[in-house]
Amino acid sequence: MNRRIGVLFGLLIAACAQARPLYVDGFEPPSIAPLFPVANGQFQLPPGPAADQLGWLIGELAAGQTTTIPEIEAHFDPAWLAQTSAEATRSFIEAVRTRYPDARITDVIGLTPVRATVVIDSPGSGPPSGFVSFGTRYTGGGRITLLGVSSYGGSVQYPVDRTLTMSQAVAKFATLSSSPALLVGRIGAGGVCSAIDGHQPDTPRATASIFKIWVLGALGRGIAAGPIASAESLPMVASEIAPGGVINAEPVGTPFTIAELAALMIGISDNTATDLLHERVGRAALSQTVAAYAVAEPDLLLPFLNISEQFHLFRSFPLADALGYVQGSQAYKQQFLTERIEPLGPNSGGAYFHTDLLTSGTWRASPLDVCRAFGQLRRLPQGSEALATVDAALGAQAAQPDVRGRWDRVWYKGGSLASGAGDHVLTHAWMLENAGEDPYVVVAMANSAAGGIDPYAVQSITGRLLELVWLAR
Repeated sequence: MNRRIGVLFGLLIAACAQARPLYVDGFEPPSIAPLFPVANGQFQLPPGPAADQLGWLIGELAAGQTTTIPEIEAHFDPAWLAQTSAEATRSFIEAVRTRYPDARITDVIGLTPVRATVVIDSPGSGPPSGFVSFGTRYTGGGRITLLGVSSYGGSVQYPVDRTLTMSQAVAKFATLSSSPALLVGRIGAGGVCSAIDGHQPDTPRATASIFKIWVLGALGRGIAAGPIASAESLPMVASEIAPGGVINAEPVGTPFTIAELAALMIGISDNTATDLLHERVGRAALSQTVAAYAVAEPDLLLPFLNISEQFHLFRSFPLADALGYVQGSQAYKQQFLTERIEPLGPNSGGAYFHTDLLTSGTWRASPLDVCRAFGQLRRLPQGSEALATVDAALGAQAAQPDVRGRWDRVWYKGGSLASGAGDHVLTHAWMLENAGEDPYVVVAMANSAAGGIDPYAVQSITGRLLELVWLAR
């Protein structure tokens, strides 16, 4: 089969607190509306470039359907067609149709304005199913830039992991990196976290992109207090283009809504979306959020750097200078940031790559800190624009198949930092909730100064932990 798989503010609280509470706890269980409801056996996806084009693709998989070259040219981006011909693309779609006739989406793993990951299968068919990686442009007609279909056999777990008990799975996770930390727990009233099991759950580790939940927290607080609106338009500007941004291919000036940027930041960990929101909420609001969320060692996150600023520490200074920042006082860090990092602007590489800093010189927090952040995000007022924005962003990704369908609400954020030696940081964090019940959390943080973390081994164990939590509910 010919196939191509793409590579996957200041906060005004005092003036508004009486009229618009930032947090609400009550006796009634929260109402949890599904992000992707099912009607007549089909997922109803919110409109957007990726969802719209995915709908077209699913329609093309109907038995007896024929996909024409003009259709391919109308739906696929010129950059795709420059590497994969229209005829080869049509042949690929025909092969998928043959393998999965009349295919329907059976699981929405992730969906943002420009990326989707779903599972498809023919009605009544069992495993293997089709694991679809899909992407589009945001502008230019939202044409398709990414399409890959691989086989999914029904589990991400290795056979050896499928019978592990909770304690055995926790113990095995602790062997997968040199500096692990893990929490399996629950969130109670007031966002208080309690542990069910874990390994060093209160020990700070490098979070990689999980740090973005505090950016989302500052955003949610800003929406709740009033200075920010989820429908507000925020254009992409050159000064905030960060390494690793999927939307970097869009023209400067392209307007995104705040809600779209939040979904991009969390759902596909888009770094440019992150830096745009970091700039919009402001470093002062981010510091306030870290304090409000009771991070145990806030100095490990502060001053709260954006993506480019953090990557300048990795890439733009001699190691002694970068370590001086990491090990310095808050006053020293702030001076270094103001005088040496900020003038550099967006990062596009550098003369160095300090791999030692990937675990010791980056955003750091503990699994319990992450759990508390989930708990505070969940306490935004029920039915509010703030909670709706946060829910859509954190719900945009489930990271694995067969998770979303088991719960009324699935929130997820993960991250990684890698070098030529593989992953030095690999992190996953889920909040799993059914209406009327306290949510469960699974926060798995693998750190290795030498690199070499096996992402599939981590995926297998976290898959088993998620299954065990569901079975224990």
